[in-house]
Amino acid sequence: MSEFTQIERILRIIQILSSGTRITTAALVRRFDDQVALRTLQRDLNKIASSGIPVRSRKTTANENEWYLDSSFRSFIPQTLGLNEYLAAHMLKENLKIFRNTEFSTEIDSLLEKIEQIVPEDVFLETEDVAPEDLYENYTSGLFDYSGYDEIITSIINAILQKQKCFVSYFNAYQGETKNFYIEPRRIVYFKGGLYVVVYIRRFEKFRLLAIQRIKKFKQLDEVHPELPHFDPELYWKKKFGLFSGDAQHVKIVFSPDVRIHIEGRHWHTSQVFSEGDKGSLILELHVGLSPELVSWIFSWNEYAEVLEPPELKEMMAEKVNLLKKIYPTS
Repeated sequence: MSEFTQIERILRIIQILSSGTRITTAALVRRFDDQVALRTLQRDLNKIASSGIPVRSRKTTANENEWYLDSSFRSFIPQTLGLNEYLAAHMLKENLKIFRNTEFSTEIDSLLEKIEQIVPEDVFLETEDVAPEDLYENYTSGLFDYSGYDEIITSIINAILQKQKCFVSYFNAYQGETKNFYIEPRRIVYFKGGLYVVVYIRRFEKFRLLAIQRIKKFKQLDEVHPELPHFDPELYWKKKFGLFSGDAQHVKIVFSPDVRIHIEGRHWHTSQVFSEGDKGSLILELHVGLSPELVSWIFSWNEYAEVLEPPELKEMMAEKVNLLKKIYPTS
């Protein structure tokens, strides 16, 4: 009757039980699509138990034997994945497009192959008509091409893990020159299509953000940097609206009803507070540093956004308008 060999049956039973499932023999028959006899599976369970694997059984209220694996043993067996976990892995891969054309893309594919080895057969059956990779797409434009940066990215990761001091040659775009200095890498950041690394520069006693594509040379040193200061991400990003720092100020912006649906319900900053404005408008209040990124973001909403506070930000907006008028003069 059975098309499964005994070893195939035993491995599949252990895989099912390793997920923490409690299952009756009758239910187990159904998991084998009624292709294996009840008594055969009972013998398989007894065989597993006699081999030293702690398979337990207990009577249910319906007087059936319910089988389960001792919790102390489950950690020795690879856990199986459910459908949502399997799909989540493919969605995560789609969100890692930034590593396309690097060796990390190969590593991501390798990880998915290993994940698929512990995915139950019934999960694969559920994805027969629609491939998992066709379920979700991350449509992001402006991704930087990091092909050729494998060695630098790997070195940064190793330096973070090993807490090593490093020497870097970095192109300063604003000054138009390459500078050499010592850094202590703390965290890699993805932002709007680019990769950055938060570093501590002990000479200035400050955390700085370096664009990975502007790193010309990167060398790990044998020296391990001191633990302090601790990098606090919440504190680091608190005053930023994007990547630029600035003295935090109270910012108040009113959005017209035409764009309200695009503003409300999204996370723009940790300090954000929404409130009702006049005639269906929406007011957004922030406590954040004034930066070119904040100005650009407000301008992206065109005539549908108006800065109410602070006066300094209104002046920055006006300066931007005057510059644009010089580029695009009205006839």
